Amino acid sequence: MIQAFIILGIVTLLSYLSQRHQQENGMENMRWDIYLIILTIFLILMFGLRKSYNDTINYRRGYKLSVDISTFLSERSNFDIFSNPLFYAFQSLIRTMTSNYTYFFLICACYINILNVSFIKKNTEIRNFAFSMFIYTAIGTMFLTMAAIKQALAMATLTLALNALMDRKYIKYYLIVFIAGMIHTYAWIFAILPLFYTKPWSFRTLLLLLITLAITYTFKSSIESILKVADQAGKTVAKEEVFDNNKMNIFRVGIYTIMPAITLLFKSYVNKDIDKKNSLFIQMSIISFMFILLATQNGANMFGRAANYFIY
Repeated sequence: MIQAFIILGIVTLLSYLSQRHQQENGMENMRWDIYLIILTIFLILMFGLRKSYNDTINYRRGYKLSVDISTFLSERSNFDIFSNPLFYAFQSLIRTMTSNYTYFFLICACYINILNVSFIKKNTEIRNFAFSMFIYTAIGTMFLTMAAIKQALAMATLTLALNALMDRKYIKYYLIVFIAGMIHTYAWIFAILPLFYTKPWSFRTLLLLLITLAITYTFKSSIESILKVADQAGKTVAKEEVFDNNKMNIFRVGIYTIMPAITLLFKSYVNKDIDKKNSLFIQMSIISFMFILLATQNGANMFGRAANYFIY
């Protein structure tokens, strides 16, 4: 816990120094400065040089057991789009060049942290940058990048999709979402996001809430039906992964409730002058909350992973 607070302090301090430097020198549109570069390098080294934390041991073991790229490409089963083929191909490519998993972690860390920091910098007003990086770290998104490499790579890729969506480049958006889904299948839930590129708590959002509440009320039968459809499509999800008797921690549910609750209570005020970009981010927090609601019934790990995709 002490280490987490130290990391939070370092990230916030460097972000604030970057923010102040750009404000004082009239460089508010500048993407990178020396403090931001130092911050990114810090995140890369912290991610890439770790020996343990959450699923790190499993990823170390998986890397050591992975085959070289030629062997990977020779097996047709490795091209199953529902089995994260792009991630395993990338892992095999790096494994072909070196058996040292640290290089693999460092390469992943560069990709993830450069894209994530760039996305936050681009979509945050300079006066709010330090606070945005504080939130990014404090709510656990930054630590997630060290816990689940497949998902972190896919989420970083989806920052490019979000930029395309905000530019209304829908073909580019869906192409990037497809690529992200080849890294981690859960990323394909982003396919629904353009439907909610509206003001917070629009009719579509309320309809989604009703559907979520209906599934929550009829959880077992509804989820079993969804799993059958997924199985027919070629994506097999073990029932044990959903019905594992693990429910979402009530404290985490409370945290995910804050933004949807505030924006619903003050809907008329929030929607009065809100721009499209902030509308999208609020809608994403609401969708994330929907998955957390499902996780209160069962499958906390699975629905929690889905919720994480929408917490940028």
